[in-house]
Amino acid sequence: MKGIRIAGACLFAALATGAVAASPAMANTLPEAGKCARVALGAGVYNSGTCTSHAKPGRGVYEWTPVSSVDKATFSGTGGETTLTTVGHPTIKCIDANLNGEWRNPKTATVEVEFQGCATPAEAQCQSGTAKSEIKTLPLEAELGFIKNELREGKLIVTVGLDLKPQPPLTSLATYECSGSAQTAHVEGSVIGKVGPINKMTTTMNLAYQATKLGEQKLQSFQEGPTDTLSTTFTEGVTTLGSGASSLNIKEELGTNAAPLEIKAIEK
Repeated sequence: MKGIRIAGACLFAALATGAVAASPAMANTLPEAGKCARVALGAGVYNSGTCTSHAKPGRGVYEWTPVSSVDKATFSGTGGETTLTTVGHPTIKCIDANLNGEWRNPKTATVEVEFQGCATPAEAQCQSGTAKSEIKTLPLEAELGFIKNELREGKLIVTVGLDLKPQPPLTSLATYECSGSAQTAHVEGSVIGKVGPINKMTTTMNLAYQATKLGEQKLQSFQEGPTDTLSTTFTEGVTTLGSGASSLNIKEELGTNAAPLEIKAIEK
């Protein structure tokens, strides 16, 4: 995919050592997607167009509105070469990818991704349905969360991720088959990508889903969250043949919000 972009803080206790302290001013609703708009003097609570800094009482000229399903806030993105790897199985490379999504609430969106031109090194075409060499995800739930939200040596470090996972009651992100094989692959678990820009009203989105090596994702959890990774289970008919750790790497990701949106991650 050529890139994906989106928008979007928790209160964490200070670490006992004091070497890394959490930001004390984060609302437990953040990060969240929404809109920061200018209003009449005193009608808002913020003093900047990012809605991250509170104004003095009666002096606010900006107000924050979390996104909701009624807003129909959609986004799309494209990316370049995509690699799906599973330990013990041939690596699948796809020429490009396309993403479409819509925010359901400030924390989650519904997302679908299509990977096109997918094949193994032996040139076996891999696909999810009847479209040759196209792997398409099932409807996914995309959740915002903190990758980092901490004070380090007096400097606030904040990064936000978007976690793609099966949308209940589904249990797989995608299924696919490759020509010449009777096996069906079920991609399971979830995968986190860094999302940005943050704290800025924009139509631009960036998503970075990166693997460090075979079957290992660069981002494996949200801050203080459980391990969050991918695996693929292979079946033939009703027989389960085995599974392996998987990873997803997408190059040159770029994307666009249909209308300006912000992912707010700090609150001063």
